[in-house]
Amino acid sequence: MQKSSILVLSVVLVVVLVMVFSLIDASSYATFSDAAAQEGKTLTIIGQLNKEKGVQYDPVKNANRTEFYVVDKSGEEEKVIFHDAKPRDIEKSEEITMEGKMVNGEFHAVHILLKCPSKYQPNSIGVRDSIQSYSAPIPQ
Repeated sequence: MQKSSILVLSVVLVVVLVMVFSLIDASSYATFSDAAAQEGKTLTIIGQLNKEKGVQYDPVKNANRTEFYVVDKSGEEEKVIFHDAKPRDIEKSEEITMEGKMVNGEFHAVHILLKCPSKYQPNSIGVRDSIQSYSAPIPQ
């Protein structure tokens, strides 16, 4: 084999390995315990809104801060801060997927995806749940 062929094969192998490892890392969901253990690292958490504690949003005080409590898949509850306006229909959501990081014991979400209940019959053919997505940067 020529040196150029070996070099090309090596580059292709490295690219494939990077893609595989990035897919493995991106496909898993974390819990609030994982986020606390890896403070500062961006993770994705799925949970449900604690409707009893409600959503705190005061546009007069700060229009870019929404606070609420989420219970993750392991049953752990944490305060979530989203640095943007309150997502529409968050109280109606069945499930919340959040991308963000733990900062000083609070989860700061930069991206929120809401899974809202379908307005149609659950057994209807071809019916999809309503999904809403929101994004906001964490202020530095």
